[in-house]
Amino acid sequence: MKSPTTFCLLLIAVLLAACAAEPTQQPPQQPTVEKEPPPAGAPNTTSNSHSSAGSSSTTPEAAQEPEPGEAIEVAIPDDSLLPLLNAEFALRERQYDYALALLAEQALTLSDIELTRRALKLAEFRERNDLALALAKHLAALDDQDAAASATAMALLIRSGRPLEALGYARQAKSRGIRINAPSLLADFERLSSAQQAVLSAGIESLAADYPTDHDLAIALALVRKQSQDIDGSLAALDALLNRDPNEERGLVLWTQIKVERGDTHPYQRLERALARQPDAESMRLQYARILASQSDFDLAREQFEQLLQQSPRNGDYLFSLALIEIEAQRPQAAMRNLQDLIALEQRLDEAYYYLGRVAEEQLQIDEAIRAYQQVGPSREFVDAKRRLGHLLLDDGDPSLMAAAFDTARTANPGQAEQLYLLQANLFEERDLLELALSTYSQALDIFTDSLALQYARAMIHEKQGDIAKAEQDLRAIIARDPNNATTLNALGYTLTVHTTRYEEAAALIEKANEITPGEAAILDSLGWVYFKLGRYTDALGYLRQAYQMLPDPEVAAHLGETLWVMGYTEDAFAIWQDALTRAPKNPLVIDTMTRLGAGDESSD
Repeated sequence: MKSPTTFCLLLIAVLLAACAAEPTQQPPQQPTVEKEPPPAGAPNTTSNSHSSAGSSSTTPEAAQEPEPGEAIEVAIPDDSLLPLLNAEFALRERQYDYALALLAEQALTLSDIELTRRALKLAEFRERNDLALALAKHLAALDDQDAAASATAMALLIRSGRPLEALGYARQAKSRGIRINAPSLLADFERLSSAQQAVLSAGIESLAADYPTDHDLAIALALVRKQSQDIDGSLAALDALLNRDPNEERGLVLWTQIKVERGDTHPYQRLERALARQPDAESMRLQYARILASQSDFDLAREQFEQLLQQSPRNGDYLFSLALIEIEAQRPQAAMRNLQDLIALEQRLDEAYYYLGRVAEEQLQIDEAIRAYQQVGPSREFVDAKRRLGHLLLDDGDPSLMAAAFDTARTANPGQAEQLYLLQANLFEERDLLELALSTYSQALDIFTDSLALQYARAMIHEKQGDIAKAEQDLRAIIARDPNNATTLNALGYTLTVHTTRYEEAAALIEKANEITPGEAAILDSLGWVYFKLGRYTDALGYLRQAYQMLPDPEVAAHLGETLWVMGYTEDAFAIWQDALTRAPKNPLVIDTMTRLGAGDESSD
């Protein structure tokens, strides 16, 4: 006999079927869990199974005992009927977040297994990890057979940085007969306190002892011992695992890595024997090749990648790895052939063109490098490719060539247009082509009128050119739109400090910047320097000392040294300046400061 909860849900579904068609997109179904038998001595968790029809576990009314196998009937509180009905309509309208809020609240209130399971599926579908965790923990407590709920709670706790709490759900999931990702318990091991590490280590040791044939726990045990610097213990755990299964890939790789790190002789012997037994094991051979490459054993690594390519000739990842090995081995022609083959396969094109450009540039094949860099699209390599392209074109002595290339790049990649304007202007600025940089920023601002980055960069060009009025105009325009922009407040304050006598106004701007982002070295330097200009030497010295400790930059050294000098601490001033010149020999700012103060000759003595 079905419980009232199930009957209500079925009635709702019938009503909705008459009102609306099924939506074409539904949240994903919960995957089927493959269970494994519990170890000897584990508690029996197979009794008192809940009905798959959706029996409720809310407080039952006093009633007669149910027949064996019969679902317990409970009354649904009146307050829950409308939220459940609203949730069903919301699902039909694909208002998933609203439906989830309703279902989660009712699931946690009514403690109904099927309702909780349904809410959990929806929470996972909507990637609401906070609700999913609460529901998974609730479901694991309600249903003593739901191993998947325990494993889900474990995974979400690990993701939220709570491995010690996850450990309990790991044990619960194992006792319910499901495989767990035990090594993931160590994801944040290094960030834990020593006491927390000890608790987690003991928990994994205990789990591994209770399930001595579990491969995942064996790997976790080896890893936690390695993390705890028990290298012999880690190898012992791996030896036990590999004696049971000589082809266990993770164990083989970890055993080999430990042997390599320790400098042991013949660290590859187990991997090589496993590959001799399974010559077609691509994943294992790939791991072997990567370890060899990481140890700069390029000849052996090349052999392994060549075998992998024989097995999978169209695998672009193998071809790309082989190209990188040839680059590291300083075999540019072989690298270029591999990269051109990769381009012919139309795989990993941006990376292939980027590295083809790098190799061509190193071989002084400039035209080939330019063509390659021009082909790199939006990717991790995009900015550096365009920067290198810009340098090569500027080396030709005709800035218009670079401007034209960047125009082409913006047309081909409109989503990166603002970034390309910034890069183009920066390249002009590096070559001291300030007018071209300024016109580039102005051209960009005609298009990206709200870009704070472009306006700030243009202000810095104005400042370099000595046009303080225009620099101030740009910086104040940014502050008008973003009053708490600490970087701009500091920049304007420092500009006024260096180029005007409006020190009180400058101090107010920098003080506000320091309130917004306290303790930032550049702001502390600005604050110290404006206080110096105001004659507040003691305050200046404190801020400048802090700034130099955080950022031993020549400019900060010049300010700190001058403050010390004016206050009569000449030996301390010399020490600061000499430290700065050791870090940046012949720095003009430091040398000019010493010369202006008449300290240059004494320093050289």
